[in-house]
Amino acid sequence: MSIVRWPIDKWQDLFRTLFRPEHVAFFPHKVFRWDARGIYRDCFFPFPCEHLLGGEKVIGNSVKEVLPRQVGSKLQRVVTLTVRQGRSQDVQCVLSAGEKSYVASIRLFPFDSEVLGFVTDYDLSGKPVIHVTPDHPAVRFLKNSSVIATPSTSAVQKIPSPFIS
Repeated sequence: MSIVRWPIDKWQDLFRTLFRPEHVAFFPHKVFRWDARGIYRDCFFPFPCEHLLGGEKVIGNSVKEVLPRQVGSKLQRVVTLTVRQGRSQDVQCVLSAGEKSYVASIRLFPFDSEVLGFVTDYDLSGKPVIHVTPDHPAVRFLKNSSVIATPSTSAVQKIPSPFIS
């Protein structure tokens, strides 16, 4: 099976569909696309990930080859379950990068016959490793989208609420 990577525009379109600039705090730090066997088919990094192990070098390898033994086996089971059940799954894994350890919180979603893994990394105290604001240059593509119209604050405030007397 050949590896067909998605162009950056396809990844950005996916993010424009899912997020608005003000949702940047909820962005995953990285996204992986796995096939049903847990082979890395593609990846997208919305922000620079200095703590990232492997990067694009993981493409074509299985999660069992890339990750530590127990973590790889655990993730492989969840990828398989996601494909088999056709519904999202959550998993958390502790990974080490150098002298630091991180908790990778992974939300897996079935996508066609593959799985998208949205990964957000936290330090051991529970704080996200990457902190980004809506003005970060990496999310500029969201603001340049004509696909999603974001209502202005003033327009939202002018809408009368039936709950306020």
